[in-house]
Amino acid sequence: MKKLIINSVLFLSVSLLIGQQGKYVRKSVSSLESVWFKPGSVAGLNFDSKTFDKFIDFYVEVDRFDYNVLPGNLIQDFRREANSIDSVNADAISDVLENTVTSKIVDILNDPDVMQKRGTALKDESAFQSFAATKAKSLGLTTEELKTLMNSAYIYLPYIHSAKKETEDKYLSITIYGGILWWQLKVDGSGNASVEKVLEAKTSGLSSIDPNGKNPLTDEPLYTEFRFGNEKWSTTPEQYAQNDAMLAFCKNLGVKTKEIDAFKLSAQIVEASGRKYGFPLGFAEGVHLDDGFHIVEFEEDAEGNEVAVRKGFARVSKTGDNKEDRNNYTYAKQLMGRKVSEGTVVMEHPRLGMQARLNMGLTVGSSIQPEHTSLSLVGINSQVLAEEATSQIAGNLLLSYNLAPIIGVRQTFIDTDIGFSIPLAEYDVPSGETPSSAAMVLSPYFGLTKKFGGRMYASATLGAGVDMLTIAGTYTYSSTDYDYTLAIMALGFKGGGELGMMLTPDLSLTASANFKMGLPPTAGSLTWDETDYDIADLSAYEDLNMGGVTATIGFSYELGELPINLFGFLDPLKKH
Repeated sequence: MKKLIINSVLFLSVSLLIGQQGKYVRKSVSSLESVWFKPGSVAGLNFDSKTFDKFIDFYVEVDRFDYNVLPGNLIQDFRREANSIDSVNADAISDVLENTVTSKIVDILNDPDVMQKRGTALKDESAFQSFAATKAKSLGLTTEELKTLMNSAYIYLPYIHSAKKETEDKYLSITIYGGILWWQLKVDGSGNASVEKVLEAKTSGLSSIDPNGKNPLTDEPLYTEFRFGNEKWSTTPEQYAQNDAMLAFCKNLGVKTKEIDAFKLSAQIVEASGRKYGFPLGFAEGVHLDDGFHIVEFEEDAEGNEVAVRKGFARVSKTGDNKEDRNNYTYAKQLMGRKVSEGTVVMEHPRLGMQARLNMGLTVGSSIQPEHTSLSLVGINSQVLAEEATSQIAGNLLLSYNLAPIIGVRQTFIDTDIGFSIPLAEYDVPSGETPSSAAMVLSPYFGLTKKFGGRMYASATLGAGVDMLTIAGTYTYSSTDYDYTLAIMALGFKGGGELGMMLTPDLSLTASANFKMGLPPTAGSLTWDETDYDIADLSAYEDLNMGGVTATIGFSYELGELPINLFGFLDPLKKH
């Protein structure tokens, strides 16, 4: 791989932020092709630059921008100087870029002839062509390259300052660290050009897999191909983990880019009916079902500057197909704030399209008996629990992906649900010869959730997964310690509902109740002093019930960043 160059992307926008209040003006962004990546920063990895570019193209080069390519000679000095910096970080990269690429652009734009023609020539194509025919050649540019520079407004650079590969036990982990830098190229009233950094954001992407993992249904290796929408390509497990981390990394960069005020989609409301509003944005700009928009009004601050003040929040209920018909509007339902009228502005609230939900509460109706925690398999007449546990302190963390832009049904989510609970019972620890440990039930589930309502909402959830009673501890006998882990696994199904209230566009308070039906165990094992034993006879566990009725309270948060890739392969399938 040539000098471990990452085909990250350097872009330059070619339209100034000009337009009427509340109207989004498309930005024309030009690529300077690949960007230098310091040799050695990704030591140990055969970096998959082609896939990295694919994800940058999808998440950063979004529909609201138009793209062109700038001359490659603008970054020759950047690459040479970047090779000499001691460490790759935002400040060092920014300094090099400002001293090379942006300084060249400023020199060209501040050429007296270019300054004179900058405003007038571009309004008249024939006038521009006449001017550029001679001036572009003297500057070492083509006519189109000069035209691009004469309209430049933004430069951005996604960068990776380090990546590492780690192996621990049976797991392979790959982590990518970096971020994104944005500069704005400004021109004052006299035509003088300057550059100002407008964003410096950091992020990371992480993937951890078992390289030898197999599909539990087909027994085929899990990590031989990577999927992204309708595309798929062959991978090794290491390449799979690398792709997985890169997807999370680039997805975070996409949100951080959209969070720049100048890049947020905005429009004036042209139709208002109660709390339902129509506005001229849609598929052409990349708007999807359930996207959030702030309702804003413009006011003057203490210094006389016009600023957008948030007055409410709305969620898209129907996306306009405005690629052919610009009058096909998007409609949103207001969830927070007072009603407004036509002419009020809506402004995008960029998020990942994912929620994190954390709940804590109590489960009743379980049945975990002392014999279910016995160590008799290794000849020890002892158990961890001294009495039946019929209730558990319970909690769960859910990461939910919004399916609405894919299936066209509002507020529908696929959930990854990691449950955890501690049986409430006395432990059998009468002497030093009995085990000292803690019992816990771990419950990884997948589910579907459908929400109904607005700021106050209700939801219904169905899920299926596995409940695992795990007991890990140390047994002391004759001054010798023996470590052990007992694990009993059973399939489970659950259903329930939730009530929630939005406190902010991102944060909601929730209260939920669900019933989990625990099935008889299907597998069990005991690890004793590094020796593994399968529990072939599960008859003693047939009355084990790790389910019951659970009531919880918690909160839900709309994510703007997540270091892991979860359901990212679905992103290219968004169409509503």
